[in-house]
Amino acid sequence: MPDREIDLEIVSASWQSLTDTEGYDRMMEAWDRKLAHAARSPGLLDRILSRQLHAIDDLLSSDMDIKVEDPIEAAVRETPAPAMVLSPDGRVITTGGGGEHWFGVKQGALAGTEWLRDDSRGNYDAVRRTAGGRGNAAYAIVRTVSENGAEQLAEVYALTVRGHDRGYTVVRSLELEWYPEVSANLSQAFGLTDAETEICKLLFRLRETPLIADERGAQAETVRTQLKRIYAKVEVGSKVDLVRMLGLLCARAALNRETRSMHYADPLGRETILHRADRRRLAYTWCGAEHGAPILFVHGEIPYFALPESTRAMLRARGLKLICLSMPGHGNSDPDPSREQIDDGVAAIAEFCDRLGLRGFGAFASYSGQFPLTRTAARHPHLFSGVMVLGFPWNLCETRFKAMPLAQRTLAGLARRAPVAFELVIRLALRRMLEEGPDFYLSRAFDGTPIDLAAIHDPEMQAPLRSGCRHLANQGHHAFVREQLMVAHNHLPDWFGDIECPVHYLLPPDLGRFRREDYEALKALGPTVTVEQVPDAGELLPYQRPELFVERLADLTGEAPGRVFAARDSGVAAA
Repeated sequence: MPDREIDLEIVSASWQSLTDTEGYDRMMEAWDRKLAHAARSPGLLDRILSRQLHAIDDLLSSDMDIKVEDPIEAAVRETPAPAMVLSPDGRVITTGGGGEHWFGVKQGALAGTEWLRDDSRGNYDAVRRTAGGRGNAAYAIVRTVSENGAEQLAEVYALTVRGHDRGYTVVRSLELEWYPEVSANLSQAFGLTDAETEICKLLFRLRETPLIADERGAQAETVRTQLKRIYAKVEVGSKVDLVRMLGLLCARAALNRETRSMHYADPLGRETILHRADRRRLAYTWCGAEHGAPILFVHGEIPYFALPESTRAMLRARGLKLICLSMPGHGNSDPDPSREQIDDGVAAIAEFCDRLGLRGFGAFASYSGQFPLTRTAARHPHLFSGVMVLGFPWNLCETRFKAMPLAQRTLAGLARRAPVAFELVIRLALRRMLEEGPDFYLSRAFDGTPIDLAAIHDPEMQAPLRSGCRHLANQGHHAFVREQLMVAHNHLPDWFGDIECPVHYLLPPDLGRFRREDYEALKALGPTVTVEQVPDAGELLPYQRPELFVERLADLTGEAPGRVFAARDSGVAAA
């Protein structure tokens, strides 16, 4: 296909990808052809194509509506009231409308039943059984109890998602929450005093004048007088009209709180924010034994922070503390836009270890996280006693790059040869993920590994994976862009020769059709490198082989991790 025809296909599909997935996939196929054709001719983007892509970029920068098509996200976004979606084992998949505060839960964590009144437990459990395929009670009204003892009504219903093994449970409050914006709007629009806005808030919650008076420690007649002044200011004729108007203001405030990004909250509930020397935030959390042997985890695109309770129990039993650092630009850690991601990451790791007094301990990295972690090990020879890495770097050898699935190969090629076009493609991908949900990203990120594709459709995996997607997209598309550009333009051989501690690679043998030359390329990085193939696992190894994962982490804390790793080396014959 001539260059201009490919360009027209790219432009056409890019416009279509603003509204549907078919257009996005057509665009990726066209870019793949463009990259293959451009390998035989100079230049990738001319002025005509650049101008067309710039127009799409401008539109993305405008205030375009986001139409949520993901049924799980839609369940919480189509109502302004507090809501949450639970997996079959009761883990919080997502929340909306202030659901975390309202129900006292966290995304990715178990919801428990503390928020549920005891006599509603039977109806709630019946709906959950139906969602799991073992009942026929698809809907119920229950009563919830807040921390201060206030009771509210909520609906509970079963949600079936096409392609997922089992159903989900949706819990949505039938009440609206009062946000600070409502008080501010009443004050600005109608000139209400602080005392009058507080009366409005209590009226919305309690409805009855005597109850408001009791709450404020005032006479009922005083409250009635204040209400009359409020009626006059906001120009309503009765308490019913005022409550109706307050409900509309609360609904508007809740809807306005919906963002164009995927808000991340630590599912472990332990996130700590450090402030770096330049005052930027650096977030971390941990799991396992609080006073156990420390192991630093440096993530790639998707973090494995939200480990199942059974895995966390194994860590506690082995006396291991997995310290999970959010890299700059990810989660709630601030990036330095003036620095490359790898330099920002190395500085963050070194400063973090110094602040926590960590030295001579083990570290683990997944996929692109291996770049900043191993470079840190090279620059600070005595910081780590051993390093373990999950995942093969696609830029280590050309045969590996060519063997990647189409979507991954195309993104990698654009990152290497056309970073401006690459960023536009990622912005389009984020839009599709916001509309269609994390499955859009996950199905493409794990394309080519059937064991991982099967895992992402397991409802129990949705909680940790969606939490990981929020961690990646919490600050928009920039984290993914910086991560991929880091891999595209940095090469492990440039610094591996300076690493003194043992480096052990865990590689699923079916991941991208692992070859003999792949094994040899890893071994050639340095004499301290060992390679272990792990069957029955993919990129989601910590979830698929939890016992092995914990055992390998324990190896890092031993007296001679290099000797243990050498004994586990699969050898070239196995490749």
